[in-house]
Amino acid sequence: MLEELLETISVLPPGMWENEQTATLGSWFAVCTENGIVAYFMDEADAYRFRLDQINLRLNPLTRK
Repeated sequence: MLEELLETISVLPPGMWENEQTATLGSWFAVCTENGIVAYFMDEADAYRFRLDQINLRLNPLTRK
């Protein structure tokens, strides 16, 4: 499961993605899932931290009452 999530949720560096946000966020890192780009970050470390948070949430879902 972890290996699958590491492939499913990825960080795309600037210049490796293109969409309607490219004009304003083209120099940012994009976090991509099976649903497309879900977040943008100026700092690469922040993008990878978000990626790991998303993976952790899928591996350890919160119990909601």
